[in-house]
Amino acid sequence: MDSHREYVLETNRALGDNVKRAARHLERGGLLVDLLPHKTTMLIRRPVSMSGAIFKSLLVSAIQPHAGSLLLFSKYSGRCWICSNRGNQPGVFVEY
Repeated sequence: MDSHREYVLETNRALGDNVKRAARHLERGGLLVDLLPHKTTMLIRRPVSMSGAIFKSLLVSAIQPHAGSLLLFSKYSGRCWICSNRGNQPGVFVEY
């Protein structure tokens, strides 16, 4: 059984407009992060023991509070989510 789930994360307006800073923030939260060649994309490995709510709140905290957004793709299930801090539902993950 795998001990981690892999995700591809694409950010728009990461913390301080700095993807490396956002990656360090996620690593301090307990995720394994690899920066991919595309400038704003990361490969994230989430421990299976980490709850989905903690994982989502950690991701939301890595983007700017008023203008940031992200696209999260699960390599395990093939599902895709978008989260935007703009509009009337900031921080909500919508599945596509």
